[in-house]
Amino acid sequence: MASSMNNDSTHDLTQEAIKAAVSKNWNEAISLNTKILETYPDDISTLNRLGISYSMIGKNKKAEENFNKVLKIDIHNPIAKNNLVRLKANKTTGLLNPFTQTVSFIEEPGKSKVVPLVNQAEPKIFSALNIGEPVELENCKHKVKVSDMKNIFIGYLPDNISHRLLQLLKSGYKYKTVMKSVNPKTPQVFIQEMHAAKRLKGVPSFPLDDNEILPSLSAGESSELPPLEIYDPLMGEES
Repeated sequence: MASSMNNDSTHDLTQEAIKAAVSKNWNEAISLNTKILETYPDDISTLNRLGISYSMIGKNKKAEENFNKVLKIDIHNPIAKNNLVRLKANKTTGLLNPFTQTVSFIEEPGKSKVVPLVNQAEPKIFSALNIGEPVELENCKHKVKVSDMKNIFIGYLPDNISHRLLQLLKSGYKYKTVMKSVNPKTPQVFIQEMHAAKRLKGVPSFPLDDNEILPSLSAGESSELPPLEIYDPLMGEES
């Protein structure tokens, strides 16, 4: 077991295996973790690392084998369980996240914000999502609903942010929205303003004071919200 891995050589191999994974040198990570298993065949951390490494080079059956070995040792191991769910939900890409290279979550005051989701979907929905994955904002009565690109419900924006963004979207603001956290208990999205309406003279999408009131919209406008304009991050300025 992991607790028995206390000799210096194994510790060094473990550190090298972790460094290889951080550097995304997956073949080296596979070699190092396999070597550790020669001495400690039931080490859970090593088996999990090996499973992840195999999936990253497209060998998902090998990955499943290692996660299943973990569950034979520890039936409740959360890492192995979660990764097996993700492998089944993402049969093509496995655990590989195709969106990680194109996402920045740096908040710009007034223009972008990490927003928690409320009344979120059931946990299995999040197993098929990736950090950085584009999602859509939709008008749902008095709330903004967040759905994936297949129109599967993920959650809602909090009421205060929903109320503001509904009005801004009506006025012509456009947003890019991606998943920031796919933890089913604490899901978050990153919303970035991509276009502001000139007639609102640069009113911030996310003011420091949440109680800031939007200026009145011009008289005679319909009070009924049209379909929301959603900025597609896979097209336009991102291409």
